[in-house]
Amino acid sequence: MKGYLSIGKVAKLKNVSIKSLRYYDEIGIFKPALTDHTTGYRYYKEDQLYILDAISLCIELGIPLKNMAGYCDRNGKPDLQKLLGDAKSLAEQKIRSMYRSLETLQNTMNTLDHHPNISVPGGCHLKTLLSRTVLTIPFDEYTDASHYNPKLLSLFVTAQKQGLAASYPSGLIYDYHKGKAEKYVFIHVAPLAGVEGDGQIPGNWGKHIGGLRTLPSGSYICSQHTAHAIENAPDIFQLDKGILKNCTIIETDLLKDEKERTGMNYEMQILI
Repeated sequence: MKGYLSIGKVAKLKNVSIKSLRYYDEIGIFKPALTDHTTGYRYYKEDQLYILDAISLCIELGIPLKNMAGYCDRNGKPDLQKLLGDAKSLAEQKIRSMYRSLETLQNTMNTLDHHPNISVPGGCHLKTLLSRTVLTIPFDEYTDASHYNPKLLSLFVTAQKQGLAASYPSGLIYDYHKGKAEKYVFIHVAPLAGVEGDGQIPGNWGKHIGGLRTLPSGSYICSQHTAHAIENAPDIFQLDKGILKNCTIIETDLLKDEKERTGMNYEMQILI
């Protein structure tokens, strides 16, 4: 049928089973644009397909699909802003206990790891961070929710397709090369339980491998802020032009517990 996609075509394009698509129709979260009442065949418009990405995000983060309808307007289009906000809260709850354990380890490492010769700029502090693996996507805009949130959604969907468990916090990475910044949005990832393989995620500090990279453990100078401040990072960290030519600056969301404790929303980090 011209202008429409069959249920089989949609299943193939989005790597979703026909059974799942029928179920999504039954519970009202992804209804076909047209149903042939004679044959019972379902047909979809191409501009509907991004809704399946939002459904994949719900599945990835454990949001019950029966709640998905609450994120859609009367035309069935999802409110990505609300979905991502609730997904973030859920992810924070799931990893809160893990971060409490990591914080205990970090405090122990900070006690053992002293840098008496490091000059820390005013308003900043020194912190030892464990290695983190992140999934990234290039980002040309800055702090604009209408551009930033679809990038996050794309990262969660990509992580699922690659067999990775994605989680918050998310954030921005600025890689400076010869003084010019290459910008990326990132989320944290880990291998999904039960996924075949050696459990190792490729990636390293200076190179992106399929969007994956490792932020190494080590001592970071950190600065916390209520609003995005990464554009002002060179001044905040008092970086001279030589250091700025080749360095990486990270700006990450703070989790709910730390936000409540500090009154801050973001933390910038630079490895020393």
